[in-house]
Amino acid sequence: MDRQNVTRPEQTYEAVLQSISHPGLIIAIDSDVLYQVVEQQELADLIPQAELVFLESYHGHDAFLMDMESLNRLLLVFKDQI
Repeated sequence: MDRQNVTRPEQTYEAVLQSISHPGLIIAIDSDVLYQVVEQQELADLIPQAELVFLESYHGHDAFLMDMESLNRLLLVFKDQI
């Protein structure tokens, strides 16, 4: 569960992410130990039009459920930019 395989046999993980041509929002939760900030940074570095933002929460991986208002603010800002 720690890593999803988005590739086909002839592709690399990096190549697939670099081929994404749409804007994307990567939300890193500072206390998430399942999907850590360093992994979210890697995604943002590889996806050409990705924006990385941080959600500060003590709820860990459940922050997207427990801190919905904070998450919604981040999503609305991104929506207004695209």
